[in-house]
Formats: sequence, C-alpha cells, structure tokens
Amino acid sequence: MVSEKNIGIIGLGLIGGSVARALKRCGKGYTIYAYDRDEQTLHEALAEKIIDHMILSLKEDLSKCGLIFLCIPVNIMEATLAELMPGLSPQCILTDAGSTKGEVAEFIEKIGLEDRFIGGHPLAGSEKSGFSASKANLFENAFYCLAPTLKTPQGAMDYLKDVIKDMGAIPLEMSPEEHDRAVAVISHVPHIVAALLVNLTGSLDNPQNTMKTIAAGGFKDITRIASSSPELWTGICFSNRDEILGALSELEKALTRFKKALKCGDLKEVQHFFSAAGRLRSTFSDRKSLIQKTFDILVDVDDRPGIIAVISSALAKENINIKNIGILNNREHEEGALEIQFEDEGSRFHGITTLSRLGYSVKKKE
Repeated sequence: MVSEKNIGIIGLGLIGGSVARALKRCGKGYTIYAYDRDEQTLHEALAEKIIDHMILSLKEDLSKCGLIFLCIPVNIMEATLAELMPGLSPQCILTDAGSTKGEVAEFIEKIGLEDRFIGGHPLAGSEKSGFSASKANLFENAFYCLAPTLKTPQGAMDYLKDVIKDMGAIPLEMSPEEHDRAVAVISHVPHIVAALLVNLTGSLDNPQNTMKTIAAGGFKDITRIASSSPELWTGICFSNRDEILGALSELEKALTRFKKALKCGDLKEVQHFFSAAGRLRSTFSDRKSLIQKTFDILVDVDDRPGIIAVISSALAKENINIKNIGILNNREHEEGALEIQFEDEGSRFHGITTLSRLGYSVKKKE
C-alpha cells in the first residue's frame, strides 16, 4: 500500500545521500528505499541506517513509495524512468534535483508525466561529491526551488513542500522558465566569469608567474568556483544555453558601458557603478546558495615558524574541525595574517570564541 512516509531515492550521491540523512534526522518516521549504481554505497548507507531498503534493480517493486527523488543526470533520466515506471504506484509523485528545469519539463511533457512530476532544485551543494560527502544538514535553511508543471495537482505540491520542510529546507515555488533565468544569472554566469578570470591570469601572466604568486584572498574568493567539475559545467551550460546566452549578452552591454565610462574619464559614472552594486549587494539574503558559502576568520598573528600548529592545536583541543588554514601572503585588502576556513557557522563561532579567549585578535571574514 502506498504511504507518504515511504520515500524512494534514485542516486545516492551528495544530494540523494543528504536527502536520506535529512529525512532520517528529522524523526518523522520516513522509510527510505534507495537505488544506486554502486552497490557498495547502498551497503554503506544501510549499515549507517541512513536507508531502510536497498534497491538493486530499477525494475524492483517500489509501489509502496509515495515520492521518488530522481537524483541523477538529465541524460539518463529517460532510460531510468522507462525501467522505473512499471513498478510505481499511479499515486507516486516524482521530483528531480537537477540544476536546470526547462529541459526536464519538456521531456516530462513528452512522455506524459506532467500530472505526477514536480521539478526540484536544492540551492545547496558542496565542493565534494558522492555519498561520503553527503550531510544531514546540507539543506538546512537553504532555498529549495520547486517547479510544478501546469498539470501538477495542488495536493502533490503540498505533500512535497512538507517533505522539503522536514529536510530543513525552505520550499520556493516558481515556473521552470523563472528558475532557469534566475540560476543563469546567479550561478551559471558567475562560474563562467570565474573561469574567464583564472584563464586571463594564465594568458597575461609573465614567466615568473607574478600574478599567480600574489593572487590574494579577494581574487581567490571570486574564482574558487572555477575549480568545479569541467564535465558537470559543460553539461549545465548546454542544458541552459538560451538563458546563459541572454545573461552573457546583458553582461557584455554592462562591460561596454563601464569600459566607455572609464575610457572617457567619467568619474561620476564609474563611482555610480560601484556604489549601485554595493547598495544592491547589501540587500541579498545570507541563506545557503548555489555558490557554496565559506565560513572563514582572519587571525592577527606574527608570521613565525610553528604558529599554524599552535592555532590548530588550540582549536583541536576544543574539538573544532577546520577545512583549511594558511598564512595570507598578500593582505592588501585583508586584516590578519592567518586565514582559517571552517565547515559551518557553528564551528566558526566556536573558533572565534576559543581564539579570542586565548588573547588573539580575530575577525569574521564576510
């Protein structure tokens, strides 16, 4: 018998694994059925009690599931659904977790599943991938975009929204078109620009690699996402090609206006460019987003042998995990000689408290 507490997850990687962990952590009595191409991953999840049932074949009976999360690439969606659908109840709702919605919506319409499909996209992620990187709190206070079709029943939307809330996320309803236009601007184009900036240093740097050597925190912050998977981002760019091209055209116009103002010595226009951006930036939400937030602090210390070990030991004694630590060699726009990156806001707060208590001057890096 179908139950809304029975959840199927196809693809137990970063997102699928985090969905399972979040639903188990909420304590609402969810039963998790999971499939993954890697059987070892399923055994690990079962041993950790993250899932309740291993699905070793897509043709197995999933008729008890009220909801299926399709945490798989778009290019295998059609073949996956062809195997999956015969074993599902007609009442079962389907949702994906991909970064673009228009392409999937067209495909779903073509195969006649509009009345039981809701596009999904959690605005949270990690620089790591796979089940081992999954976390129960990945979606905590993160927006989770939901893009229903024109035929999606309101009851199905309400049900999925409740599940998303149980995962700790904030459901945000929009059309597939609205979604793809938004992520083109706030995620896809920034990744392209980050890659362009890194490639620019490669083409303009001298044989001594001066640019690479003195690249400081600011440059590294805005280009960090350039290290993302080339295969993944090539796929995303082509999946959302029209919206990305439109956003790039607007970016070209803005660059042309700025270049003209700078060339003509228009001080007022250049100043307006930066002040307008600053005002708008201050209104942005600080929730989790597609571009993964970092939790850094700057510590004012003497750059001497052993200082990193001293600070690391002080944090380790308090059981505070750090993701990265290092001396800032270029501090033109930064305070503090030591930069420390934490896993989450709680760890950062604990780190600031600990080091401040020990007499160090500490600043939160925004």
